Amino acid sequence: MYIESVSYCRVIIKLRDGLKPIPGISISLNDFFFKSRILPWRKLSTLFPKIKISRLFKTPTITQILKWINYARKSDPDYSPPDFLAYFVIDIPGKSCVESIVKLLRLCVNVELVYVQNGAIMPPAAFYPYKLTDLQGYLYPAPLGIDAKFSFKIKGGKGSENVKFIDIEQGWILNHSDLAVNLLPATGINNLHFKDHGAAVLGVISMLGKNAKGIVPKTKPYVISLWRKDGTLNPADAIMSALGYLKFGDVLLLEIQTLESTSKKRYVPIEIHEAVYQAIRLATALGIIVIEAAGNGQLNNGEGLDLGSVKISGKKVLLPGHPDFKDSGAIIVSAASSTVPHQKMNFSNYGNRIDCFAWGENVLTAGNYPGSSSMFSEQYTDQFGGTSSAAAIVSGAAIAIQSIVEKNFNYRLGPKQMRELLNSDEFGTGSANGLEKDKIGVMPDLKKIIRHLMNSKGNF
Repeated sequence: MYIESVSYCRVIIKLRDGLKPIPGISISLNDFFFKSRILPWRKLSTLFPKIKISRLFKTPTITQILKWINYARKSDPDYSPPDFLAYFVIDIPGKSCVESIVKLLRLCVNVELVYVQNGAIMPPAAFYPYKLTDLQGYLYPAPLGIDAKFSFKIKGGKGSENVKFIDIEQGWILNHSDLAVNLLPATGINNLHFKDHGAAVLGVISMLGKNAKGIVPKTKPYVISLWRKDGTLNPADAIMSALGYLKFGDVLLLEIQTLESTSKKRYVPIEIHEAVYQAIRLATALGIIVIEAAGNGQLNNGEGLDLGSVKISGKKVLLPGHPDFKDSGAIIVSAASSTVPHQKMNFSNYGNRIDCFAWGENVLTAGNYPGSSSMFSEQYTDQFGGTSSAAAIVSGAAIAIQSIVEKNFNYRLGPKQMRELLNSDEFGTGSANGLEKDKIGVMPDLKKIIRHLMNSKGNF
């Protein structure tokens, strides 16, 4: 199904604790806010009669959300949840009145936060016009690749259906013979504008081996779309929806980037949006391993950003060690060259928040990205790249590691343990100029990680 660009803007708000509508109220939210004095809704709806308000988290039930929170508190003593039921979204036709509405909402003492959600944005991929001589070098031993060829030889190293994996983005090719794409009740709408990107991501991780092989060809990939069943673009709800299908040690990949703000055309990780951050933090508190693309920097000049310099509402939330820093627990991935030594790609974001890197160019995979497969599903590309390809490669490595640990030691790694392995200097390949200068972490070396696990018999 094709979805045209949305003709409205979405403003996310969170009310102060204790002010949300009572669950199960029979009147509509529009009527509730019109009659209550929690928001200046009478004034807003008079000035802008076509705006509508609804809950941000629509797919999971209130009971499910509360259950996840209770479990997360027990699983992660450091977890402090927000009131997820106090998040709402205001849909505004057009763009001309957005700033006026946001300004009015920020003056309301009952509103804790307000931000504008961006519309549909291309995923964090990039491409280059030349061919590779070794078309899947990212599978090869370090320092060239992550050495998936070594993990293939280990029990569990080709992946496992037991370790569930969900890819969150906007669309996929569902009938490619080298992919086994699995849908869920909460998958949402498959936006065919983005199908080749989704196919490329899944191909890197799980191509079956008919013409090319993924990092974990025996894994069973599931997908959830940013486009929800009601036709709206809602990343926070998509992430929250995934939690109902994942358990401790499963892997959730976020192939999403967003603009820093409506005024600054700079791509940054999706977790800069507060509601999305809180959904990710709940996931990691539940023990789910979240892997997130770092984003591809500035829209106009193509230069990557030091995430430590990015300010969200005046705060440096992506600068470890700073008082404003907020750690979602996600593993954030940058992109580097396919050649050795691995140079930081010019477009790739970087910074002390980055955990690791992988190939950001020349990646052979399924689909025809950056072109369109059109009606032809059986295509491959060697031009996939960006922090999209890098995050997919690291996700494949994480699934391989988790499957090996489960098969050989009968337990699973949590998010903190997995991050320690993937970003370890000892078990990874460094970038050309090192950690302090490049600030993109290391590329995981599966051979070193697996040998460490085997020598320690899985004990940490």
